[in-house]
Amino acid sequence: MTRTFFVLFVLACATALPVAVSAETLTAREMAARGLVHAEDFPGLASICNIDDPIRDAAQKRSGDGKKQNRSRRRSEPLAPTQVFDNLYYVGTGGVASWVLETSEGLIIIDALNNNAEAEKYIVGGLKTLGLDPNDLRYLVITHGHGDHYGGQELLVSRYQPKVVMSDIEWTILERPVLDFSSSRWGERPERDISINDGDTITLGETTVRLHVTPGHTPGTMSLIFPVYDKGERHMAALWGGTGLNYGPVERRIQSYSDAAERFRLEAKAANVDVFVSNHPTRDGSAKRIKALAERQDGEAHPFVIGKETALGAFEMLRDCTQAQVLRIREGNQ
Repeated sequence: MTRTFFVLFVLACATALPVAVSAETLTAREMAARGLVHAEDFPGLASICNIDDPIRDAAQKRSGDGKKQNRSRRRSEPLAPTQVFDNLYYVGTGGVASWVLETSEGLIIIDALNNNAEAEKYIVGGLKTLGLDPNDLRYLVITHGHGDHYGGQELLVSRYQPKVVMSDIEWTILERPVLDFSSSRWGERPERDISINDGDTITLGETTVRLHVTPGHTPGTMSLIFPVYDKGERHMAALWGGTGLNYGPVERRIQSYSDAAERFRLEAKAANVDVFVSNHPTRDGSAKRIKALAERQDGEAHPFVIGKETALGAFEMLRDCTQAQVLRIREGNQ
């Protein structure tokens, strides 16, 4: 079943579901349909609801056909370094995000891309293009232990000495002799520095970032909540730290993903979050929103400020789509 047909099919199913139907009574397909109610707002998350194709396992070697398909995959269009809010900047590639939060006492960078070359080109070069000084880097927050998010840390740490922040769970995993999977593109693993647990915070200047452990993508994935400003007007942003399923049909891990999405949804609701971002710009819509921001006219709404209800819909979608994957496993459809 093609992705487009799948999305259209489950959206049609969703319209037929009673609003008050209990989640305990839903089938996998009905749960996927419930998640895809939000697909129009977050099309980049829709693939998580695909319960027809096998659940990807990145640890398994691809077949020859898979390699050919991977080579033919269209590359993401590059994104220019961009000031997204008064205090938030994008310095990532077209496929992987690196966000920079500016405070009165320095910079907090979120994720370090694949390797030192990318960190040099996109992060250091992007900061300079935007008029920011890389020497002001104080914290490097790594959302999870996949090399496309930590791979450029060696250059940043050796040159600018930021404190490296990651969940205690993820540090422990990265300290294993052999990782579940790796890539020749990835740079060196970071050395343990600051370990955080669920609900911890880091404060730099006037800015406090709340850190939550949201397992699922990896066991120690970390998601963030922090303030952003649009011409002085305060908003709250939530950054989801790891999106895809990449370890096959492991029910317990996928259930932890669904549970974490719901817990983080409640945290985001309490914080009045109205901005949703992630660390992949095609997943959260940042690629399109950055382009829309460049064309924004005076008086127009900020394209990243999507409203509290819509922002929470991202976490409802993540919760329900991963729960649909759990149900498919229980139904024997792996």
